[in-house]
Amino acid sequence: MRLTLLPLILLAACALPRREAPAPVEPAVSVTEAPGAEVLRPRARAPAQAPVPTAEPAAAGLLGETLAGLGAPGEAGLWLSTGLVSAARPGRVTTAAGQSVALDLRPSGAAPTAGSHLSLAAMRALGAPLGQLVALRVFAD
Repeated sequence: MRLTLLPLILLAACALPRREAPAPVEPAVSVTEAPGAEVLRPRARAPAQAPVPTAEPAAAGLLGETLAGLGAPGEAGLWLSTGLVSAARPGRVTTAAGQSVALDLRPSGAAPTAGSHLSLAAMRALGAPLGQLVALRVFAD
């Protein structure tokens, strides 16, 4: 009896209506620009304007604050290369902990807001760690 039912079930399955594959869905957005058409394209940025250097005070006093790292260890002496000065002059620096050292202030040519470089001898005189940046207040004498 089982053998006779199997062909009838298969025959009935063939008689069922066939399902067609769903039609492809069209995207809601289409590109209508042709080559050569005016399309928005990125533009080159305008060159950044160099910061205007602040007027350097002629008299002695606080020039500003800077973060300084170790400068060229081969250059002897006590010096700070910084953008806070435009010409070499004597000065001094102090740390937040109160250490102070008199040194030569050298122009770095960088912006006044840029970091500075401190000589090896000055780093040692301040007791600052050689591999870290040190916050300094810079004074002109």
